[in-house]
Amino acid sequence: MIRRKPYTGDTVLTASKKQDAALGYFWYGYSIYLIFFFLASSESNFLSAASCQGFQIIGLGLMMLGSVSLMKFRFDNQLLKILFILNLLYSVTIVLRGSQYDFNSLKQMFLDITFGIWPYFASVVMLLPRNIKSYKKIFTALIILGVCFLVGVVLFYDTLHDYDRLNLVSQGLVEYLTSILALPIGFILLNYNYHTSKKGFLGKIGMKNIFALLVLAVAMFFSIFRARRGLIFINGTTLACAAMIFVISTKKKALVISAAVIMSLAAAVVVAGMKTPAMFNFLIDRGEEDTRTGVEEYMYADMSSTDWIIGKGIKGKYYCPIVDNVNDAEGAGFRDNIETGYLQIILKGGIISLALVLGMLIPAVYKGFFKSNNVLSKASAMWVFLWILYLYPTGGMVFNMSFVLVWVAAAICYSDKIRNLSDEQIKFSLQN
Repeated sequence: MIRRKPYTGDTVLTASKKQDAALGYFWYGYSIYLIFFFLASSESNFLSAASCQGFQIIGLGLMMLGSVSLMKFRFDNQLLKILFILNLLYSVTIVLRGSQYDFNSLKQMFLDITFGIWPYFASVVMLLPRNIKSYKKIFTALIILGVCFLVGVVLFYDTLHDYDRLNLVSQGLVEYLTSILALPIGFILLNYNYHTSKKGFLGKIGMKNIFALLVLAVAMFFSIFRARRGLIFINGTTLACAAMIFVISTKKKALVISAAVIMSLAAAVVVAGMKTPAMFNFLIDRGEEDTRTGVEEYMYADMSSTDWIIGKGIKGKYYCPIVDNVNDAEGAGFRDNIETGYLQIILKGGIISLALVLGMLIPAVYKGFFKSNNVLSKASAMWVFLWILYLYPTGGMVFNMSFVLVWVAAAICYSDKIRNLSDEQIKFSLQN
């Protein structure tokens, strides 16, 4: 029996000029959409909310323009196809249950990345071209978001660095800046080897890698400063996983591991002898604080058996009077979100929604880790795995770049053609 070599032709490594232009419309439009959502939601008074929403609509229009010629209903796995269709159909029922159609509700549906409709349909990015040139556009979009993050830090530094630990505006700015603009750049570090060259010391490290490290370092600083434990965990695990990918792929594993152990021991000795810096005091004070258990118990008490199975719909809420800042048309004490991600998915769509999402993502992790020949596939599997892990400390499905990348990464993991590429082929295509 003759075994055919996997096809690695133009459709896997390259894109046509028309396709390349459409990919630019989609990803740069999406970047505009996210950047101006941040400005509209951050309470920074930098631009009016109406102006920002106008730019969001422009970004959304560019995304639609780009996606028309890009998305093809093709799948690399029959089970994935079935689950994808079921998830889309079920997501329609989530959106229809409780939707309102007045002007403000429509704005929220299309322009809010958390409570709008797009998180339920983010999986359609799996229909985008599965070729290396399309991922090159994503890396560029991540750099753009990282630049906007650093610009935002400069513009809003006084608010971000406010020593009033109860300043909710500062807290919100850190949350939005980091989660929307900074954290997605970790995907570049997971794919560090594609951004290096043999020219000079900086080339061997890679300018994109250096920039990504800078962005995450700044994000980590402000996350610690404002004691945002979830952001610290996400930032730290992303860096740890990037290091793990490096160790897995390097040819000098023993040397790298030995150096890491020595540096860790040296750092531990230094830290042990240091006085705790003032910026860590607030984080230490919050270290044992439990802000979830009470809220979760109120949600459990307000969920019927049917609610657990199918959820309460896109406008689903639960009674939780222990949170001070809730007050809506239904009266004080009702919340439409919970900080535990998998519970947020269940609140809106029930266990069915969670099962459909995980049913698509868990096999992707397995294929990417254990059935692949390149770092891109393994890094994609790692990104999906991390999102599943983050379902506890984060808010579940949010239409930000991190979540959209989960579906892009899953599509990579399901693609036999991409998983069979060598790192040399991928690197050459990305750098040319």
